Amino acid sequence: MSNTYLPADVRTRIIDLMKERKATQKKLSQVIGVHESTLGRFLNGTTEKLSEESVIRIARAFNVSTDFILGTTEIPDKKNYDISELGLSVEAAKNLYTGKVKPDVVNRLLESPRFATVTYMIAQYLDDTTAAGFAAQNQMLASISSMLLAENKTPAAVQAARDANACKVPMYQADLTNIQNTFLAAVKEVKKEYGSDVEASKAISKEIVTDMFAKLTKGQDMRNPSIVPQQFADAVTGTVSNMHGVDQDALNELNKALVGFAEAVKAQDDKPDE
Repeated sequence: MSNTYLPADVRTRIIDLMKERKATQKKLSQVIGVHESTLGRFLNGTTEKLSEESVIRIARAFNVSTDFILGTTEIPDKKNYDISELGLSVEAAKNLYTGKVKPDVVNRLLESPRFATVTYMIAQYLDDTTAAGFAAQNQMLASISSMLLAENKTPAAVQAARDANACKVPMYQADLTNIQNTFLAAVKEVKKEYGSDVEASKAISKEIVTDMFAKLTKGQDMRNPSIVPQQFADAVTGTVSNMHGVDQDALNELNKALVGFAEAVKAQDDKPDE
């Protein structure tokens, strides 16, 4: 909701919502299942009594939280929903609750207008809305092709039949292509919101390499520095070993591989020009 609400009591909340939604006292009483006079007495201050069930029904009628009706929050949007209200299966809710899917990612996708479009496109794909049209079109083209060949086998007729067949489109191709493109666009938009640490990582990596090179060449003639393969390997794996959760055996293998790589590069550099 775009409206801004000030702190208020239950009566004021209900009156404000009725004005905003253009709901009459008679209509609201019918929706929540109470007599119009009962609701009227509460709204005009004749009585302070309004049942808990009535508050819940009013909140549902205006699609706001009961806390908002009771005046404990100025935010009307509901925070807690029943699974059935959301249309989720028990298994889907369990996947969210147990963390089998990333709630933050799901939230961002559900907030994306493009992703909302994707869900409707997938629904059409599942019920063959678009595919049915292509199937009918393909059948018509197949019939035209058969009719052309049935009349005669001239080169022109054969070519026309081939052209007709070439116009056929796989039934689900358009659906899948559109779904893929729109979904990727939605993911890219979510990625923009997340931001990127790539440039920061590149800067950090450059800083590490610069520092590593400075240590390896300390005291050397910088016009012609000399770094042996084992020094290079130890420097790299030494940096990696500071990272959390690194397997030592894997680190040793990486060290050997780097030594081999550095020796191969050095041998290539030392090889005389032919």
